[in-house]
Amino acid sequence: MTKESVLKIEESRKLQNRQAWPAYGVIAVGLALLASQIFGFALIDVLWPGFVLAPGLLLLWPAYNATPERPSRLSFLAVPGAMFITIATLLFVMNLSNHFEAWAYSWPLVFAAVAWGLMYMRRFEPTHRVHHNGYNFMRLMVLLAMGLVVFFEVIVFGSVNPLLPLGVIGFGVYLLVKERRNGGQ
Repeated sequence: MTKESVLKIEESRKLQNRQAWPAYGVIAVGLALLASQIFGFALIDVLWPGFVLAPGLLLLWPAYNATPERPSRLSFLAVPGAMFITIATLLFVMNLSNHFEAWAYSWPLVFAAVAWGLMYMRRFEPTHRVHHNGYNFMRLMVLLAMGLVVFFEVIVFGSVNPLLPLGVIGFGVYLLVKERRNGGQ
């Protein structure tokens, strides 16, 4: 087999995969409709955060499509795209749990998304300082959100979900393991 025929076969597979995405989408819509019928809920009650997610994905598209050889002038849209995606995810979780009071402590995650969007824009430049600064900023925002969770859920709302202490314990264990792996650097 020549190199040219291998490339043609590979391109043919890629084209078939791209052509299959609409079918996957139709199957996903059918499964969602079936689940709503079986479990007796209105689909819009669960999926309305998708109206925030869709613009976020569209804003992320230019940065996603960019390559090192062909950068996009619109890659900066990854920042608001990441914010929209984060907000949609938070809305989806809050909608499922019916706990919209969580906005009191989840806003730092939206700021963390700004750093993620900037890092994604510069993903082809691994030595760019945005990666180091962005990682540290994201970590700080996650820690701030966790501190606000404890403050608001325990002190302000007075409701301690059993998952909260488990999450705090799990994060503490993660920090210990990470510290030991890095040798205390």
